[in-house]
Amino acid sequence: MVWAVHEYMPSFDLHYETSYIAGQPLGPLYNNLVTLDVYDGNKIVGDLAERWDVGDDGTRVTFRLRKGVKFHDGSDFTCADAQWSLDRLAKRGNPTFTSVLKGVYGSSRCTDDFTLVVSLKQPSAGFLSLLAGVNAAVMKRGIDERADRKHPGFLVGTGPFKYKSHTPGVDFQAQRNPSYWKPGLPHLDGYRAVVMSDLTKIFASFRARQLTMTGIARHLEKPEADILKKEFPDAVVGLGPRACWDNYVMNVTAPPFNDRRVRKAIALATDREKMIEIAVEGWGLLGGFISPYLPFALPAEELKQYAQYQPDMDKRRAEARRLLADAGYAKGLTVELLLRRGPLYEPGALSRQDDLKKIGVTEKIVLLDTATIRDRTLKGDFQTYTLPAAVQYDDPDVYYGRLVCENASNTGRYCNAEFDKLYRAQTETFDVTKRAEITRKMERILLADLPDDRGYYWTSSMGYWNRVQKWPPIAGTSVYNFGKFEQVWCRGGKCM
Repeated sequence: MVWAVHEYMPSFDLHYETSYIAGQPLGPLYNNLVTLDVYDGNKIVGDLAERWDVGDDGTRVTFRLRKGVKFHDGSDFTCADAQWSLDRLAKRGNPTFTSVLKGVYGSSRCTDDFTLVVSLKQPSAGFLSLLAGVNAAVMKRGIDERADRKHPGFLVGTGPFKYKSHTPGVDFQAQRNPSYWKPGLPHLDGYRAVVMSDLTKIFASFRARQLTMTGIARHLEKPEADILKKEFPDAVVGLGPRACWDNYVMNVTAPPFNDRRVRKAIALATDREKMIEIAVEGWGLLGGFISPYLPFALPAEELKQYAQYQPDMDKRRAEARRLLADAGYAKGLTVELLLRRGPLYEPGALSRQDDLKKIGVTEKIVLLDTATIRDRTLKGDFQTYTLPAAVQYDDPDVYYGRLVCENASNTGRYCNAEFDKLYRAQTETFDVTKRAEITRKMERILLADLPDDRGYYWTSSMGYWNRVQKWPPIAGTSVYNFGKFEQVWCRGGKCM
């Protein structure tokens, strides 16, 4: 199996690297306690945990672990590895996860080698969903003390594939794990993720059958899909929702974006319909602060009542200029925009840059790689940035957690006490309908405060050859959670 990623991963640490450029190549090397059944509507099923029980008050989860599982180095998997991995994710993982787990995760203990008891600070509707995401990988206990996370010695998992080779900036390769604990799996001999930064090259390589797929739920544009449908009858075009959005984050602690009038002017000036056409050629959806295909989002008819979603752009621009003048910027202003380098990210940013010029806001764009823009934004060293945001599992906790006061992943430093109160309430609410009532109140707060501006939500799109069998349907987080290639096989033993 061969596919493209647009950039090489900063490190091999899945607990810290949240981008797909790490999640896709590294995910199949590991198992989780629980995982998503990608063939059955994102149902959560056991992985290294055979089963689990939730205590009556919802604050204790007991995992019964599988016996006979071995790491790639031949050592036995035990509860100590699971406990260490969960503690590490909660305390030393990426802020996306530590910020969510900080308010939920208490502690864990092993009552024997195959029983893990987790104590939560409060009931959590999203806890198991977090554990099912690709980044909640179970690693070998203490591996970060024995190997640097940029060294392949760090890659000791229990998953269906194991490390084979890598060339930084070029590719990452893995091979079948012959001792995998699931009998008869995987079917594939291995896989290769190839670094290609140009979409034109990706599509040309795919048509030349040098790639099995353009990307995993990625890297296919609408005109290319039309070509495949017309000229390549053995090509499959896969489309589906995607838990990813164009994100314009503003530092609300300093001028000019500490003034809500300026933030609202940005939102009013952004022509979302135009951006969808320019950036993704129509394959995008309008949305608020949570994916529009989830039951927790505002109904579309209510969302479109907000001024920044109204169709009359002339009226919106006039109001945006008025707001800027009221805020003291009648002659306009200049801001620095940090932008993640990538073929899928730059067109949308250029569309917004053009929109903002029309109200007197000039953007100076600085292109940065993934590691650099991540470091600067986490330090708060920016005025505004565009780093397309995604969630690794589809749950309100991870969408909204990044906007809670004092949250490490709250890079714009937004803070609203009422929003935080509602956040705590929704995370303890297990009934979907009641939880949605709370999240919609949260949406209304955010759509008024505008801590960031959402241009659109992406559509997942990919091309692959029909020799590939048992490829799962595309769901919101298929970019990360695609089943580790476990069940996938290729007709005749050839994948392209």
